[in-house]
Amino acid sequence: MAIDFNPQTGEVSEPPRRTRISREVDILVIGGGTSGCSAAIAAARMGAKVMLIDRYGFLGGTATAAMVGVFCGVYTCGPQSTHQLLVGSIPKEAMDRLAAINAGHKYRHRFQIDHEMFKVVLDRWLVECGVEILFQAVVVEALIRDGEIRGVVVEHKGGREAVLASRIIDASGDGDVAAFAGAPFEKGAADGTLQAPTMVFYMGDVDVERAMAFPEAEIKRLLTEKTASGEFDFPRNSGSFSPSPQPGKVHVNMSRVHGIDGTDPWSLTRGHLEGRRQVDDFARFLVKYIPGFEKSRIDAIAPQLGIRETRRIMGEYVLTREDVLGAHKFDDAICRSSWPIEDHVGQGTVRLHLPGDEFYQVPYRCLVPLEIDNLLLSGRCVSATHDGQASVRVMGPGMAMGQAAGTAAIMSLERRVRPRDLDPSLLRGSLLQKGVLI
Repeated sequence: MAIDFNPQTGEVSEPPRRTRISREVDILVIGGGTSGCSAAIAAARMGAKVMLIDRYGFLGGTATAAMVGVFCGVYTCGPQSTHQLLVGSIPKEAMDRLAAINAGHKYRHRFQIDHEMFKVVLDRWLVECGVEILFQAVVVEALIRDGEIRGVVVEHKGGREAVLASRIIDASGDGDVAAFAGAPFEKGAADGTLQAPTMVFYMGDVDVERAMAFPEAEIKRLLTEKTASGEFDFPRNSGSFSPSPQPGKVHVNMSRVHGIDGTDPWSLTRGHLEGRRQVDDFARFLVKYIPGFEKSRIDAIAPQLGIRETRRIMGEYVLTREDVLGAHKFDDAICRSSWPIEDHVGQGTVRLHLPGDEFYQVPYRCLVPLEIDNLLLSGRCVSATHDGQASVRVMGPGMAMGQAAGTAAIMSLERRVRPRDLDPSLLRGSLLQKGVLI
């Protein structure tokens, strides 16, 4: 449709339009990352009519689009920890499905994955559960009535359409649905600074054994030295690499793109350009200075920046720094986490670990946004402070929160109560029965 505009006012006046309601479902999940997929699987297995919408043409979110080929937060991980399993049920099933096809394995305190095969695993898994999937669509409006979200409007190549749902789960990462609905949110630290994203890449033809034997302290020294000499312009001296499930390949998490807001497309554009510039520099550095990389090459660069922080939707409870470091336990807990407060700022990375195999719990109230009913949160947009989010944002607790959100959505429907009024002891009982570790 062609629209007239007035260059003198600098505005375009769009005419009123009608948008078709294309679907009505029980549970609508926005965002097909690991957390959203867990929510959809949980709800579908309880017999619900579930639809999942994602902006890409594949599932997995940060794990696949940003090629963050590791599940962090599935094991305890402090310097004195013994790497105990922290997740059960759906997150553990994801690990088992990947391991069964040699596309995932435990490495130290993480679970390394083949991000390409994870796309296939998730496709099969959600289809097997009966989840209806819509790819290549983005949410542009929330449909609100009497303080309740009733659906969303999405745009895609075919135009616009509306989807109605009894419950909606915002697993978009950026809290898009909650923000459109008018839920309160915060962004960044006290000064507004957001955690810096990373452009992940893979190197192929690596002598992995020799590369992994090279001390991390020496890598840091070399990064610092070569930046000071002017040979390279590295924004970070604390990066690392780890072995991929595919022979001869390593996953490289070394870049750092400062000053990027993942909710601003112009900022994201600058971030992608700078991220790929850094990838080229880091790859040349590895080939020149790190044993095992002498004959290596760039194998793949993520199509999406790995965004660590944007909106944090304010909920019935806000997870804090004290909760994380104090290994706080909650009466309405729905999962465990022991990932450190990991803040990517400046040249280094702040990591504040819990002692030994200690863990904290995430309360259900962090999944329930203020002011808007029929909506649940899952993944890195859940209710937390900047420091709290710096721990709870990773995939282990993210998948566990997704399962809790999907389960709570169905249980609240069955009991005809608002999600915020659901008895958390009933939710916990259901999760424990399914093998969730709380």
